[in-house]
Amino acid sequence: MDQDTKVVQELQELKQKVGHLEDLLTEQANQKEKAGPVRTFIDALVSLLFGVIVVGPVVVIVVGVLMVVASWLGMEV
Repeated sequence: MDQDTKVVQELQELKQKVGHLEDLLTEQANQKEKAGPVRTFIDALVSLLFGVIVVGPVVVIVVGVLMVVASWLGMEV
């Protein structure tokens, strides 16, 4: 009987700890969802720079290689 009481007490303590962790996770999720206009602008700027610096040159290289291959095959582009 004494062992059952200890198990019940431990389960109650664990339930309180899990409840506290759930509250913390919910609070963090709410903070992440609140993105202001400055954060949105910075994200857009980073995305634009990534497109210009990384994606643009890759597209140019791929198109250039395709044109060289087409010229070797005698195709007109």
